Amino acid sequence: MIKKFLLRNLSLKIASLFLAIILCFYVAGEQKDELEKRAILDIEPPAGMIISNRSTDKINILFRGPKNKLNLVSPDITIRYKIKNIEKAGKYSFTIPIKGIEVPSGVKIASVKPSIVAVKLDKLISKWLPIKVNIKGEAAEGYRVVKDKIRFNPNISLVKGPEKLLENLEFIYTSPIEVTGYIRSFTQRVSLQPFVKGQLPSLDTIEVDIPIEENLVNKDFSDIPLKLLVSPTGYFPVQSSASNISIVLKGPKVALDKLSNKDILAFTDVTGLQPGRYELPVNIKLPPNIFLFSDVPLVKIAIKNVSPSLERTNVILPTSSGGTP
Repeated sequence: MIKKFLLRNLSLKIASLFLAIILCFYVAGEQKDELEKRAILDIEPPAGMIISNRSTDKINILFRGPKNKLNLVSPDITIRYKIKNIEKAGKYSFTIPIKGIEVPSGVKIASVKPSIVAVKLDKLISKWLPIKVNIKGEAAEGYRVVKDKIRFNPNISLVKGPEKLLENLEFIYTSPIEVTGYIRSFTQRVSLQPFVKGQLPSLDTIEVDIPIEENLVNKDFSDIPLKLLVSPTGYFPVQSSASNISIVLKGPKVALDKLSNKDILAFTDVTGLQPGRYELPVNIKLPPNIFLFSDVPLVKIAIKNVSPSLERTNVILPTSSGGTP
């Protein structure tokens, strides 16, 4: 009995169910709803002027309409506004225009926040500015960037911007140049850093030479034996006021850390001198790339007018050709 009832007018019942489902979707789609989107605000200043400050660059727009229509609202919305009929720099405000915002049929704009935007207009000028490098990081241990040897090509840039900002601006920076871990000099093309939001220098890129050298440091060395350079024959007894010296050396940190007193030769040349008293400089021979940073030491020498046998302690003899060691 129940089975016959269910099967009676089956096609009509299926059609009714199908129409009911369609009606449900239609009613659901026609239900009113709200959707908020964040839009970009693109403001065009008057000719010869620039926006130096603005209250916002984003706008919240509230749309209201059927759910199925709200889904058609564009995810990327840009509101464009051109400032007209203004010739002097100063602060101005305007109402956000909503007529230019495209909305699907059946959808309305319920609100725009903020609805009023304030801007500060300044005169647009051009100015040549020298370029400074923006170094990021540190060179490898024992190395350094020689900043006073950095070279730019070109070394100045013609920039455009607000008059009140540019009149006090003395230079412009490059975008950051990474030097972390470098041990050798290099050349890199970089852009210039904007000095005001939305404003770029006239040059796209410049070429920068970054010189990197070993880091030179100073180090004290003491108790370095002082030797005397005397004639191999016929010399007079010689006395020195010091048997060792102290000096300050300059060079790469790695090289100085490995350097010891035995690597340094310090001597005073008394060959050819007659008996008497002298104040003579100390000759210092150093490894490559190591330099004397302190003053050249001076020692007092006394040469006696007698010729007993002389003890050869701390004495070095010249080579057969007579040159220094």
